[in-house]
Amino acid sequence: MARRSGRRKKTPGGLAETPPASHRGGSPADLLGEAGRLFAAGNYGEVRTLLEAALASSSEAAGASAAEAARAAHDRLELRYVLAAALVQLGDHRVARAEIAQIRESAPEHPGAALQEIYIEKAEGRTRTEMTHLAAFIAWLEARLAEEPPASLAAYYRKFLAESWSLLGSALTFSGRAADGVSAFLAASQAEADGAQSIAEYSNALFAINYVAKEQRAPFAGLLADFDKFFAETERMTHAGRRRTHEKIRIGYISPDLRRHPVAFFLLPLLRFFDRTRFSVFCYANNREDAVSRTMAQQPGVAWRSILGLSPTEAAAQILEDEIDILCDLSGHTSDNCLPVLARKPAPVQITGIGYMGRTGLSTIDYVLGDMVLDEGADAPEDAPSEGGARKSERPLRLSHSHFCYMPFVAMPDVAPPPSLSRGFITFGCFNNYSKVTDDMLLLWRQILDGVEGARLLLKSRLFGSEEGRAIAEERFWRLGLDVARIELRGFSPEYLAEYADMDIALDTFPYTGGLTTCEALYMGVPVVTLKGRTHGARFGASLLQNAGLSELIAEDKAQYAARAKLLAGSPETLALLREKQRAMLLASPLMNFRQYVQEVEAAFEKVWLDSVPSS
Repeated sequence: MARRSGRRKKTPGGLAETPPASHRGGSPADLLGEAGRLFAAGNYGEVRTLLEAALASSSEAAGASAAEAARAAHDRLELRYVLAAALVQLGDHRVARAEIAQIRESAPEHPGAALQEIYIEKAEGRTRTEMTHLAAFIAWLEARLAEEPPASLAAYYRKFLAESWSLLGSALTFSGRAADGVSAFLAASQAEADGAQSIAEYSNALFAINYVAKEQRAPFAGLLADFDKFFAETERMTHAGRRRTHEKIRIGYISPDLRRHPVAFFLLPLLRFFDRTRFSVFCYANNREDAVSRTMAQQPGVAWRSILGLSPTEAAAQILEDEIDILCDLSGHTSDNCLPVLARKPAPVQITGIGYMGRTGLSTIDYVLGDMVLDEGADAPEDAPSEGGARKSERPLRLSHSHFCYMPFVAMPDVAPPPSLSRGFITFGCFNNYSKVTDDMLLLWRQILDGVEGARLLLKSRLFGSEEGRAIAEERFWRLGLDVARIELRGFSPEYLAEYADMDIALDTFPYTGGLTTCEALYMGVPVVTLKGRTHGARFGASLLQNAGLSELIAEDKAQYAARAKLLAGSPETLALLREKQRAMLLASPLMNFRQYVQEVEAAFEKVWLDSVPSS
């Protein structure tokens, strides 16, 4: 369902936790250590206050030797770098640039200055400039490493190199070049000396693969199976013979997204309607609290645990202490995920689902939540058993209806009439993440536009919020033969739901389909045309439409996808009827039947729990 590249919060790239020799044993080392801890905790304002005061009061000691003066100058430089990094995080780019300029005056090739300039470019939406500078910076770092510098300096360069590859992976994926993004994330994982961050970068690569067209995935075969190797030496918790002191089945939900996030739309029914006579529910939040977190935490009978800042071992120990029977992962390979916790097997039964579109590759996870549409028939190629017939990771746990249950927790706009009634032309649209839009997808959309006279295409993405981002997209459209004049690009806006009034028909992406965006479009009265893929992760759209009672909008192949979009465009009566009836259909469907959904999930949980208990 989501989302993005995510590095764990840590000290700015290249700043060692143990300062170089020139920093040891003095107040600058203490300042750097304290600033690093504050930075890692996300307290950027405190970093600013601390370092601005320190730099304002620092001065060269009278009678200092040349070596002492050089050391002091180096200390001030590194303090200024951390300050610049904090200012970038605070969004104060003007002051950050001033600090970077001061660093450049004495150290023109300071890698930290270069990196923070790139972060500013990223924040300001100058994606093309960002990628150009990242490529040059990576080449510079690799050249320095090829010179075989001392070990401490080599480690310093490698920290910057790993972070730069990660940033490049994010930018490439964001701009629609997901295959190149996967390669960049893998390079980041290989360059990263920090074991936990290396795992995070590998997760970024596995997540980005979902954006890659099927025909481009061959170079990445086997990557999912190899993820488990990161935890080959990780000690797993045992549950055989452990005394269970509770009677109700204890369910644990673990995620970095127990907050205002798409996951909350689908988790809230499970917290609000669970059977409190048979189950106890615990939530493990690897995120900061917000209003949505507080709403979920206040549900009767829900035990809330913050695991933010805990190590995977500490979080696993808490789950074990709580005697969780079934632990449900809601993030998969998304940013700040909790897979290293599940790798320690803190619960006897572990399930992944809702927040991710497929398997994680972890052998400690027993099931992936699905349904009869996602997992119909024989196992898809991505789900094939490993050598010898033994499955290395998750088995499908099929619900009878939908694996999702959509519960909006924000005010939803009223449904508007189809815009074609007033405009005189059809507007197709897609509000899915632009990273999901493959070249193959664009070629199919071109075919649809060519077949519907006067039709327009409305796309919405953060990428389109800047001039450079729009230019990147438009050049791609021209290359693939799309008429740019018929495509409207809109950047991100918080009140985007009202913009469904500007769309007649939504075109789902493939092979990575929409989740929340599909639910939102349907709720706003906009019909969605989807292509039913061959794997669990490529059938999300088909599952949602089947459960909404709109199976006529599910295509079995590309030709049928285009044909159904064109047919719908040629039937204003159908569009008007769907606009009028679709929200009511959704409300009456399994997609929004909260109690039925929870009962089906609980029945599945009860079954896998009983299956896990040895017979006496």
